[in-house]
Amino acid sequence: MSRITFLGTGDFLASERYWNGFVVDGRVLVELSPTVLPHLRRCGLSASDLDVVVVSHFHADHTFGWPFLLLELVRSKRQTPISVVGPPGIETYLGEMMELGGVGVVRRMAAEQLDIRYLEVDGARQVAGPIRFQAVEVDHVPHLRCFGFVFELDGRAIGYSGDTRPCPGLDTLAARCDVLVLECNGPHPPPQTHMYVDDVIALRERFPGPRFILTHLGAGINDLNIENCTVPSDFETVTA
Repeated sequence: MSRITFLGTGDFLASERYWNGFVVDGRVLVELSPTVLPHLRRCGLSASDLDVVVVSHFHADHTFGWPFLLLELVRSKRQTPISVVGPPGIETYLGEMMELGGVGVVRRMAAEQLDIRYLEVDGARQVAGPIRFQAVEVDHVPHLRCFGFVFELDGRAIGYSGDTRPCPGLDTLAARCDVLVLECNGPHPPPQTHMYVDDVIALRERFPGPRFILTHLGAGINDLNIENCTVPSDFETVTA
């Protein structure tokens, strides 16, 4: 069984919870929220223990923690490789973000001192550090490519929806997973770009098998009384 520690479970507005992100078994960090570094520390996790960093898409609440995490990795004098997995263009995007943020020097220090292995997802089964995974493209916003993932860990398939609305890619993830970490936001102005409670219920009806663990939660979304569905709190560790 894997342990999923939530560094935050909230949506972009972070109105009641911190921004979404989690760590699987202390090794795989999923999403680089702006508060990723202090929340790793709060949960007793070390950035230097991470083997893989996964980014689902290039929105601020999923990426703006990178400069701080990268500096921590430089300061730790890490000797082993670390993989950074994300959409096509992941290395360029994170590098340009650091230059715009005025911390290009950290990027250059990291290039000299760390073995960072950027890996663009391609839809095939891929390997990053100690894990096998497959990225599945999902529908979120029209101007960005967005991905969910299936991680193969200890004989189990742990899925992550990323930010998505109902779409064929999400159904593919739900069909393949033992556990699905699934976003559940609140209603937004049209067009729809996220999952709402009714969408989660409908997905459960189509796919009764996998356990759902909800994250990227909008205001007021707490216990939903959905079968085999967990709504964690910030900083909670869930066994999956």
